Amino acid sequence: MESIFQVNLSGLLKVLSDNLYSHKEVFIRELLQNAVDAISARKKEGTFKEFIEVELFDRGDDQVLKVRDNGIGLNQEEVTEFLSRIGSSSKSQDALRRRSEDYIGQFGIGLLSCFMVTDEINVITKSLKAEEVVIWNGRVDGTYSTEVSEEIPQEVGTTVTLKMKDDLRMTPDQLVGLLKLYGEFLGIPIEVFINGERRETIFNSFPWNNGGPQGDNVLNFGREAFNEHFSNYIPLTDSTGKTKGIGYIFPRPTGVATSQHNHVYIKNMLIATNNKDLLPEWAFFVRAVVNSSNLAPTASREDLYKDKAFYEVREELGASIIEYLIGLSQSSPKSLENIISIHNQALKSTALGNLDFFNFISDWFIFPTSEGPLSLEKIKKRGKTIAYVPDIDDFRQIVPIARAQNRLIINAGYIYDADILHLASGQDRDHVYQRIDAEHFGNILKPLDIDVYDKAQERLMKLQDYLLNYDCELEIKQFEPGNIPAIYNLSNKKLMDRDVGRIQDESNDLWAGITGAIYEPSASFNSKLYLNYNNPIVKKLLEKAHEGMEEALIQSLYFNAMLMGHYPLNQQELEGMNNNLIYILNKTY
Repeated sequence: MESIFQVNLSGLLKVLSDNLYSHKEVFIRELLQNAVDAISARKKEGTFKEFIEVELFDRGDDQVLKVRDNGIGLNQEEVTEFLSRIGSSSKSQDALRRRSEDYIGQFGIGLLSCFMVTDEINVITKSLKAEEVVIWNGRVDGTYSTEVSEEIPQEVGTTVTLKMKDDLRMTPDQLVGLLKLYGEFLGIPIEVFINGERRETIFNSFPWNNGGPQGDNVLNFGREAFNEHFSNYIPLTDSTGKTKGIGYIFPRPTGVATSQHNHVYIKNMLIATNNKDLLPEWAFFVRAVVNSSNLAPTASREDLYKDKAFYEVREELGASIIEYLIGLSQSSPKSLENIISIHNQALKSTALGNLDFFNFISDWFIFPTSEGPLSLEKIKKRGKTIAYVPDIDDFRQIVPIARAQNRLIINAGYIYDADILHLASGQDRDHVYQRIDAEHFGNILKPLDIDVYDKAQERLMKLQDYLLNYDCELEIKQFEPGNIPAIYNLSNKKLMDRDVGRIQDESNDLWAGITGAIYEPSASFNSKLYLNYNNPIVKKLLEKAHEGMEEALIQSLYFNAMLMGHYPLNQQELEGMNNNLIYILNKTY
């Protein structure tokens, strides 16, 4: 007798229109999951030797796939409930879910995925608690038939048979590959047959089982999963012990924009190979493989449901990473140094958001300095005052001076570095952290004796007049090496003034007016030229007037210092430099 599906049409259409499954191959996962859930249910009734059989065979011009399990099976009522009302919610199905936390599938919805690869599904099932065998045939046109028989020989369990669409036929290798991908770690042997001949048994366990992680086995597992040559791994677990796995530390530097690609299993079934948010955002230098029984999958079982448990697990997996690094500092400091040297920036980002982690790891961080890369711990041993420059160009200018004075200066111009040192200044009571910027740039330069300064003051004020058009303040210091006549420093505020001025000069009246209306330039000097009294050119320039030449000379020192500091010259400065060179040439020849 033919019947019509008792189908919730709106629910079915929603499933289809939302593209519940990302690709057709997932029907293998759904069939395996149905078998696993049935076996889990039967286990609650007593012990037995469970199995799943998968056979691919040719039948005339057709290719047929058959999946058989010896799980609890379905009676006639359950067949109607689970298979003939696809897309609707069911009180009995909800009850079945509540009775067993071992299930992650939804039999009717899962079976729906088979219609991606076949036009007809045949199910033969016998319940553990019934004598009859139920035969159900569902067709893609929305019709189905049900037959009950006590004559057909059938052991307890379920067999699903699909006639594959002609353009979706699978090779034996493709089938085995999909079965391994989804079912390798189910803990239930999957027997594979091709045209009646046994091909192989698929059965494996996660490398962190059976006594915990074991060196090369764990590394080889990660290398195969991610195609990366890992050399460090982290045991991962949450506080309940229901989520366990391995985190692999990337063997090469990664950036903060690097996406995560984690492998997630739920109750031993693969859910995702490209999960992007299982670990905290800061852990982008780690790739994870985890198996969980307390995380929930989405309806398509291709991603994780973002509930309270998910966020708790993510935080606890992050804590596992931090705990591992802390332990490594005691058990293998060299290994930690190597990890930090590779992922220096990533770990700095982590530390800025976790004060406890910061206090542990900050001394291990590597910073570029005037004497090469050094850890903060080694920098602290050099003296009570720790000087750092938050601008790379400023650091380049100051390096030769710092080296000549045997003074260590940190280049904190790279991302996170200045923030790390600022945070360290609030945690470290034994050292003084000196930020050297435009306002305090001259702090590391030695002042002149008072009497020498007084003698040079009048000449300095005269020379200052020649730099007024460039909004630059002139100061006199003394520093080594003496072959550097001057250092130029430009504040961020002044640099912005210059950029806005350039825009106004190059734009039409409309845009020039807009920038003038919304941006107010600084009223005071925000750039400085530090003359070096130890330089013979500067000393001669300060000792006596050079009529007709000193304007060109002081401005030339200004332009040269800007170029040494990698500051771009604007149009006015380019013209000034060229005019001064022409003037000097005319005076010379």
